[in-house]
Amino acid sequence: MKHEPVLAKLNELRKDAQGEGGVEEKALYHMFCFISYEVGPFADFVEKEMAPSEKKDTAAGPRAGEYLGVLTELRDEVADDPGDMEFIALDRAVAFISQTSGDFQAYLDEAGEG
Repeated sequence: MKHEPVLAKLNELRKDAQGEGGVEEKALYHMFCFISYEVGPFADFVEKEMAPSEKKDTAAGPRAGEYLGVLTELRDEVADDPGDMEFIALDRAVAFISQTSGDFQAYLDEAGEG
């Protein structure tokens, strides 16, 4: 599978949540920004099933955990159709962020969300 449709669906989900406020909107926004920033490793993860590696020496903090929990819940809500692009996109995003949670936390810290 190519990473572009996954990224496009994640962007669509981010746009759909705009204006809702709350943690879900923030989680989707920061998930999309982080993955866009890490598009090379994300593409390798999606297309070549290459495990991403942490680049920064940061431990995942409560905010990264909270956002990952929200994204996991969103994925689980659509898990009844594993062939649906929304499930695939959220599943890949959750898996990628789970494996790079320290880098996600570092991104959140830089964005003022840590």
